[in-house]
Amino acid sequence: MKLINYFFWIIATSYFLQSCTPSQGKKTADTTQIIKENTEPILVLTGFGVNSENIPFTEVQKKFCAGEIYVLESSAERVKRVFSCNIINLKKLKNIYEFAPLAKNNLLLTLLSESTPQFKAIAIDSVSFFQNPEKYPLYAWSNTKEKFDFKQKITRFTLTGTTAVTRYMGRATDQNGTDWLLANILESVKGSDFLHISNEVSATDRCEYVPGMRFCMKTKHLEIFTKLGVNIVELTGNHNLDYGKEGYIQTYEWYKANGMQVFGGGLSVEDAYKPLILTLKDGKKIAMVGFNESCPVNECAGRRGNSVGAAAYDSLKVMQILQDLRKNPDISYIIASVQFDETDSYAPTKSQAKITKYLIDWGADFVYGSQAHQVQQVEFYKGKPIFHGFGNFLFDQIHRIGVRQGFFLHTYFYQGKMVQAIPIFTFTATERRPALATPEQIREIKKVIFLDKNLYQK
Repeated sequence: MKLINYFFWIIATSYFLQSCTPSQGKKTADTTQIIKENTEPILVLTGFGVNSENIPFTEVQKKFCAGEIYVLESSAERVKRVFSCNIINLKKLKNIYEFAPLAKNNLLLTLLSESTPQFKAIAIDSVSFFQNPEKYPLYAWSNTKEKFDFKQKITRFTLTGTTAVTRYMGRATDQNGTDWLLANILESVKGSDFLHISNEVSATDRCEYVPGMRFCMKTKHLEIFTKLGVNIVELTGNHNLDYGKEGYIQTYEWYKANGMQVFGGGLSVEDAYKPLILTLKDGKKIAMVGFNESCPVNECAGRRGNSVGAAAYDSLKVMQILQDLRKNPDISYIIASVQFDETDSYAPTKSQAKITKYLIDWGADFVYGSQAHQVQQVEFYKGKPIFHGFGNFLFDQIHRIGVRQGFFLHTYFYQGKMVQAIPIFTFTATERRPALATPEQIREIKKVIFLDKNLYQK
């Protein structure tokens, strides 16, 4: 009996002590809250194809306090603290994808970490967070008011369209020099942490710039890539073996010697399929893979006796590669590229539309077509971006409007995911070099590639 009484005394004492001691669970919760509330920018998002570029801060405040701007449930309280108003009818969304059908005619206030490339961040008082974070006026501050370290936390990754400095562009570069070729676009391209090109032609010392469809690049013109600051080269292109294995290997070795990483092709079949793993500035890792849909001119490794070349598209092999990457806990984001069959159309082919969605279904987060000499439509599938074709970046075609239009894409990564994608539109001049597009040219490009049915679906 004494033993039983003693046992109950122990339980009662333990219960009393627990009730007088602060909960360990509560401490953990408080610590987590502090971590979550590090200083972070608040973005004003709208539809990807909307023309609006700027909004005054006073208008943001007025619209928010009037209940005219959406917020996400997860960050609503932090956003509310920024504005000095007692809003009652706060328009909350459970997740950011619910904003898709609303985005064309509405605004969403959200933390940077919650943003996706499906929605466009507009400047406040003519200051863009991605161009001038120091002067950007809208932040959710931490208790210590520390600044947001853009340089350490944000990675800018630029994707470009078709590159083939050959034929008439090669001749013009011979006459005027590589600085001339890049003069109109260099300031807008350089400065990225990662700069990608899809180079479709190999360099060789015996190259001559002649008409026709057999392409090469003069070795001396490889300096174009170092002047741009290229550090990622895609090798899915159709013409890299036009001058044989020797030119391919020579150019491949030049890339490596000049600090450029490659994907989508290689010196063996295994090398061609190997994903490129990149480390972002915040330590997170992303993967890039690339394939050639049909290998129309004998450019793929492992096909027709080739030991080098592009990675041929094979649905089962691609599925396995994506699944393996998706299962890898170190990989935060997957970018997939395909050199599709050519089409003279702003719309993708049926095969192209099918494959891009297949890639996302099996794990890709971002898909683009690297084949497009003609700029093509942009769409979002399951909230993930599909850029069917950027158009020409450095290529000589000027015979019709579609092949002169193009854009390169500044993408921004934070916490291991893409949070914004900003197109910079271009137009190839009759003198065979690219220039930034005029406002009228931009409007014409947007009209044919930014279709509501593709941009504003959940």
